[in-house]
Amino acid sequence: MNLRNLDDLTVFVHVADRQSFSAAARDLHVAPKTVSKQIARLEQALGATLFERNTRNLRITDEGRAIAERVRVALGVLDEVQELATGGSQDLRGTIRLTAPTPFGRKYVTPAIHDFCLLHPGVGFVLRLSDQVVDLYSGDLDMAIRIGELADSRLVAQRIADNRRILVASPAYLKANGHPEKPEALTQHNCLVFAYPGFLQNTWPLRKGRQEKAIAVSGTLCSDSGDVLHAWCQAGLGISLRETWDAHEDLRDGRLVRVLPEWEAAPSKISIVRARREPVPRRLAAFSDFLFERWRQAPWDAA
Repeated sequence: MNLRNLDDLTVFVHVADRQSFSAAARDLHVAPKTVSKQIARLEQALGATLFERNTRNLRITDEGRAIAERVRVALGVLDEVQELATGGSQDLRGTIRLTAPTPFGRKYVTPAIHDFCLLHPGVGFVLRLSDQVVDLYSGDLDMAIRIGELADSRLVAQRIADNRRILVASPAYLKANGHPEKPEALTQHNCLVFAYPGFLQNTWPLRKGRQEKAIAVSGTLCSDSGDVLHAWCQAGLGISLRETWDAHEDLRDGRLVRVLPEWEAAPSKISIVRARREPVPRRLAAFSDFLFERWRQAPWDAA
């Protein structure tokens, strides 16, 4: 046995993605015993343990994770070679492993994937939603939707939309607590704060024209979930600094209203980013272009 058995490498990547022999077997339409046999054969050829197994779960090892990253690159190159050999067929195929913020992913990325798959049924997706930044390299991912500025120079970014953040509250909250007349008055209100271990977004940078103010806010409620903050805001529990893509439907229907409408946070970018690897599989480039065109005139821009 040598490492030229591409079928074993493909199976290995499927198991790494699904973290399950049986799930990978279902995806590949083979028996779980076949998958287990191929992984054992690959481990023997490599002289390394790729997965730690017990009766309840399967966990990829550090060595397995590092090997999986390189195998994906190699399989991607082979995909490109095959495309060249077949004359650049328009049929896309393969899997896109993607991460996105939970609310944005649920509202916009999920339906976008649905429509892309209708156009390109040979492309599959592994979608991981998280409100925390997931590292593309250690997370074995191809792409990410990122909101805000990028700190990782290893990533290649394409802006696909603008991200505006505005102050909102429910009519019930404002009726009970009054409307703040200036940014400093936010310190007298219950503000809903985004936070997770090591990060607390309790300073809201606001601006009106050339005026800029950083307001230190506080409140009785904080969460690491944008969906939770949105629900609390709808329920009348406080004022929230929300993205227009998250709030525009509630603003339109009157469930939320703008607070200090002349003030908002400095805009940032919504970008699709990928690891700095070459060549770029056509499915990744096609999906990036698809999202750019889909959100060129985003439905939340008018909020």
